[in-house]
Amino acid sequence: MSAAIKDSALRTETRSRWILVNLRHDVPASLVVFLVALPLSLGIAIASGAPLAAGLIAAVVGGIVAGAIGGSSVQVSGPAAGLTVVVAGLIDEVGWPMLCVMTIAAGALQIAFGVSRMARAALAIAPVVVHAMLAGIGITIALQQIHVLVGGTSRSSAWQNIVALPDGILHHELHEVIVGGTVIAILLLWSKLPAKARIVPGALVAIVAATALAQVTGLDVERVTLSGNFFEAISLPNIPDMSPGGRPWTQEISVIAVGILTIALIASVESLLCAVGVDKLHKGRAPTSIGK
Repeated sequence: MSAAIKDSALRTETRSRWILVNLRHDVPASLVVFLVALPLSLGIAIASGAPLAAGLIAAVVGGIVAGAIGGSSVQVSGPAAGLTVVVAGLIDEVGWPMLCVMTIAAGALQIAFGVSRMARAALAIAPVVVHAMLAGIGITIALQQIHVLVGGTSRSSAWQNIVALPDGILHHELHEVIVGGTVIAILLLWSKLPAKARIVPGALVAIVAATALAQVTGLDVERVTLSGNFFEAISLPNIPDMSPGGRPWTQEISVIAVGILTIALIASVESLLCAVGVDKLHKGRAPTSIGK
């Protein structure tokens, strides 16, 4: 047997042994990620105004594709809360089918960023700029979800949500507040518990506890329902002849182009900064290839 064949066989055996050794850690971790990502994906879809199945599909595709060919071994990919406000606004302007096409274009643009090795250029952006952007997005999402928390309906803009907030609080639905308040309380208190107790993610505990509370007490809260077969939601987007505003698509070119660029840039910068943050927490050699 030649040296090359022996070396190849040794590498294969070493890799197989490495997979088996890490399997006992990878399987529980995968289960936890799944249980947390499932409600998170649904929540982001609801907040964005997208179909519920779209959140699940994004989580599945993102997890498989990023896990198989991504440049990081310690990150999880899926629907991003940082894009919620952008996506919600674009759905209002151009509709869901066109947004699907724009997302494909944004993904192609991100691939172009990676091929051209432009990823490192994003690291030159001052962290305070990105933090301010994400803080603004977070505040906007919070203003939307406060109305949902008290049993109302969120408005289309942050200012409208602020104006309508007093009336929403005065005419709240107590059962909605109880369930939502339970989730918030658990999330806030979970970080105060000992490290051994925090092995289970607080988000998972909060969701299970709130669901059990609503089920046991019979609280009349709105529940997530998926209509039809999950696989029926997988199809090519059917673009209508006119935009939601009744204008031909030629008049929406600027909106579409800016939307594609915005999605690509925010998703890229957010992913890169998360990768840098995870690498700083990781002991030993950095597990992320920034160029990818």
